[in-house]
Amino acid sequence: MSFDLFFSAYSTTSEVMFPILVLIIILLIRDLNKTSKLSEKIHKKLKNISEDIEENGYMRKPKENIFTFIERYIKKSSKD
Repeated sequence: MSFDLFFSAYSTTSEVMFPILVLIIILLIRDLNKTSKLSEKIHKKLKNISEDIEENGYMRKPKENIFTFIERYIKKSSKD
C-alpha cells in the first residue's frame, strides 16, 4: 500500500514540476540570449571608440586588444 501511495505522490509531483522546470529553462535561455546581444552591443561601442581614437592620430600597437588600447590612451590623456 505504501508503494502505491509513494508512486501516486511522485507522479503527481512530476506532473506539476515538469512544466515549471521547462518554463525556467526557457526563461534562462531567453535571458542568456539577451545578455549575448548586450555584450555584442558593448563590443561594437568599444570598437567604435577605438577607431575614433585611431582617427585622432593615436596609434594602436600590433596585436593590442581594444581594452588595452583604450586604457593606454586614457592613461596618456590623464597625464597631459
